[in-house]
Amino acid sequence: MIKWLRKSYNIVVNSIAFFPAIIAIGFLLLSWAMLELDFSAMGKQIKGNYSWVRLKDASTARSIVSTIASGIISLTVFSFSMVMILLNQAASQMSNRMLESTIGNRFQQIILGFYIGTIVYALFLLSTIRDIYSGVYIPALSIYLLLLLTVLDIFLFIYFLHYVTQLVKFEIIIGRVGKKTFKNLKKACFVEQPFPFEPQGNPQHINVPDSNFFQEFNKMAMLELAVEFEGMIRFLKPAGSFLLKGIPLLAFFGTKKLTEEDKKRIIDTVDFYKGQPIEKNHYFGFHQLAEVAIKALSPGINDPETAVLAVDALTGLFLIRMEIL
Repeated sequence: MIKWLRKSYNIVVNSIAFFPAIIAIGFLLLSWAMLELDFSAMGKQIKGNYSWVRLKDASTARSIVSTIASGIISLTVFSFSMVMILLNQAASQMSNRMLESTIGNRFQQIILGFYIGTIVYALFLLSTIRDIYSGVYIPALSIYLLLLLTVLDIFLFIYFLHYVTQLVKFEIIIGRVGKKTFKNLKKACFVEQPFPFEPQGNPQHINVPDSNFFQEFNKMAMLELAVEFEGMIRFLKPAGSFLLKGIPLLAFFGTKKLTEEDKKRIIDTVDFYKGQPIEKNHYFGFHQLAEVAIKALSPGINDPETAVLAVDALTGLFLIRMEIL
């Protein structure tokens, strides 16, 4: 159960829809708060004392909100259609795996979330407008806030156009993958250190339950099990490897005879799933940069400058890797 929750958490948090969903929920709560203010005694007093924040015609208010909602929907579709076209062109000359980090870019997700949040705000607001003759019962304050959000959306769109044109440059993509690989390489270097002494005795092997990629493991949970069983656990295969069912992955050195339940508890701390997330394994960054260099030198692409950029990034990473050996 804990393993399933850990894997589900990683999938949800790294999903492109995670930040947009959180932001959209925030806008939904904002719309509810603004409507509470609009229909409260203070909101009615504000609209009663200041005529310039009052909308007397419900049909006018409904037209404003519906126009904004349809316009932001069109803006969202156009923005991310353009992103997909540019990414498709970059993927055809580099590597599909290289673009995983680009698609999951946090800034893009925040922009998408702001667009979706504005749409959610507008639709929720539209459902509350009623044909009432008194202007104090029309959510004018919420509508004026929606106008400000729309202006902000337009400025975000202008900056987003500039950002996307820079995002798909090959040197930017290669540099981002190189930086992410470097960051995770430094973070994982303590795991790569050799044992201070060689374990003694015959090991008890723990096999792979199903054929899949070995991605990572829960370090604290495995350490607790090693202490509980009074032994040492060693990995026989590096992270990022595709392992077939039944292949030995772990070796346990200790006096305790492990039962099948004990082995299952240990193997449950290891995560197996498909994909090449650099955030989980820095080796994938090396593989992706090498693939870009090889593909750039192919007769179909023939882009030596991109290959040089990838080789330069690999050289820097190999230098760091040599330093932490």
